[in-house]
Amino acid sequence: MRTGVFGGSFDPVHNAHLAVAKLAIKAAALDKLLFMPVYAQPFKLGAGLSAPEHRMNMLRLATDGDARFEVADTEIARGGVSYTIDSLRAIRDGGEDRGDIFFLLGADMLLMLEKWYKADALLREFSFIAARRPGSGDEDVSRCAARLRELYGARVIPVENAPMDISASEIRRRVRAGESIEGLLPASVGDYIYENGLYKP
Repeated sequence: MRTGVFGGSFDPVHNAHLAVAKLAIKAAALDKLLFMPVYAQPFKLGAGLSAPEHRMNMLRLATDGDARFEVADTEIARGGVSYTIDSLRAIRDGGEDRGDIFFLLGADMLLMLEKWYKADALLREFSFIAARRPGSGDEDVSRCAARLRELYGARVIPVENAPMDISASEIRRRVRAGESIEGLLPASVGDYIYENGLYKP
């Protein structure tokens, strides 16, 4: 059993999130991938997020119909600021056999991983999938992966991200401006945003 965990604000979840999740499943031969929305982000304190139930509902809509995907409320149920190691341990020790756990993150975050909370334990206990931007050189990622493997025994699987220029902030801007968001996210998520008045000025 191999389980991926994809953390983020997902405000809203969009097609680039789903594309990189599918690439991670293939690259690491994952059986499941859990989307784990944050309650609050330690690196972005003060940034306003949509209500947790809206972000959870949008994720459920986006992942409906794909048995490989699950939505985990690990951090939202806990409330407050969560740290990755605490969340991954909660998933690992939660009573359901998750097997090997792989945390999906951007290559830029991989390069900063040793500065994270309890990084030593995080790197020794879990594996990682590092998503690179399309066309970017992988020398830094390869060097970093080799270093983490040597120092901590960490397993890092690189994957090239999907070539999609989509961001949640751009989707929110478009909604505020009354512009189309068609094609940027699942239609069901777009309908939910409009039906619930999300991201309006």
